[in-house]
Amino acid sequence: MIKERNVLDSALPVLTGALAEKRDQTFRENPHDSMFDAAWEMAGADLIVIAAPYWDLTFPAALKVYLEWCSILGITFHYTREGKQEGLCRAEKLVYITTAGGIIGDQNYGYEYMRGLGGMFGIHDSAWLSAEGLDIQENDPEEIMREAEKEAARLADMYLNGSTGVNPEQEKTWPIS
Repeated sequence: MIKERNVLDSALPVLTGALAEKRDQTFRENPHDSMFDAAWEMAGADLIVIAAPYWDLTFPAALKVYLEWCSILGITFHYTREGKQEGLCRAEKLVYITTAGGIIGDQNYGYEYMRGLGGMFGIHDSAWLSAEGLDIQENDPEEIMREAEKEAARLADMYLNGSTGVNPEQEKTWPIS
């Protein structure tokens, strides 16, 4: 089953200090309260695919808010007795897909954030795909998107069906421009 969530339409509130305290208290009383639905979805997913436009060097704030509601101690991660953080998510793979008007280059901070958060959640295999240069006047945005869709299909085949199609030593990044 594929579950899609449009975080731009989400009613999740920005997590403030007071709201974080309420969240923690609610979790102690009822860890299955609907407040934790996003975290339980993240923890139970087989594969995480995040698609977001490249905004201000990362992604829209609504995605950050959603990810904060996914980051719940006791659902998506926990600490060992020794204080080591361990992920609790079922997924083994995370894919981050983005589009950009210009060229991202080495400033793909949205992916870096997602890769770090994935590691916190116990998801250590990640890849990113970007369709870049969409607003550059000389470029053909339709062709860039067609190429990105082909790469996305190849990436999906690799992750879902075990087909590699790439050198395993190669970094799993596919910028298209």
